[in-house]
Amino acid sequence: MQQTAVITGAASGLGYELMLLLAKDNYNLVLIDIDEEKLKTIQTQLQNTSNSKVKIIATDLSKSNSAASVFNALENTSIDVLVNCAGFGVFGSFADTDWEKESAMLNLHIITITHLTKLVLQGMIDRDHGKILNVSSLAAFQPGPMMALYYASKSYLLSFSEAIANELKDTGVSVTVLCPGPTKTCFQEVVSSSSSNNKISFNMACPKAVAAYGYKAMLKGKVVAVPGVLNKLLANLPRFLSRNRTTSIVRKIQEKNRKEPSNVTDLEKEVIFVEKSI
Repeated sequence: MQQTAVITGAASGLGYELMLLLAKDNYNLVLIDIDEEKLKTIQTQLQNTSNSKVKIIATDLSKSNSAASVFNALENTSIDVLVNCAGFGVFGSFADTDWEKESAMLNLHIITITHLTKLVLQGMIDRDHGKILNVSSLAAFQPGPMMALYYASKSYLLSFSEAIANELKDTGVSVTVLCPGPTKTCFQEVVSSSSSNNKISFNMACPKAVAAYGYKAMLKGKVVAVPGVLNKLLANLPRFLSRNRTTSIVRKIQEKNRKEPSNVTDLEKEVIFVEKSI
């Protein structure tokens, strides 16, 4: 029998690329996104090009109780793979940013993902089989002034994923958290108009490659997946510098996000780009 995968944020970016990989491996798909028109287009394309059965759920996962609504819509479907990929960011000083946007982001990144994982998890444990892939960010490894709540929410997702991965040892269920650096998706445009004016093309990761890396890590049951040698270095930077120092570095980088210095090394450019884009 074909297995079934649920993918949030499936209409674009990494969610879309991960969905294609699952379709290639003949999973039946439940695609969840706020963009209903894109979901319908994808559904039609997949029905013509793959053997996957495709169900779409158009909903705003940043709303309260959205995880329960989604789970109820699954109608007792046995879920073999859950990919939590939906997310967005808010740029600016915490004192000045829009609380409505931030509360929606926190609800999506923390409450919805946690609740949906909990609802799906028990069935996986009962069947001794299942894989969960949570998409976090390189931002998870340090505090992020000027995107304070985004960084904090991604840190939560990293910690949560590592903890339950440990709890689920020997159950047949694995949890993987993918922590990509800058990736060429629509994320920057969603963050804010102020930050979307500062895009740097230096060493931009291909979403197909990032998705393939995360997908492979999920299949292997790897817990933390950080694609790219330089990103691995940056993820470990807080181990070599004090938290105060790394926080100050991020603050300076974010404050300079309208202008890229011209007299920096390639490594410094990459650090600047990562902290401006993740």
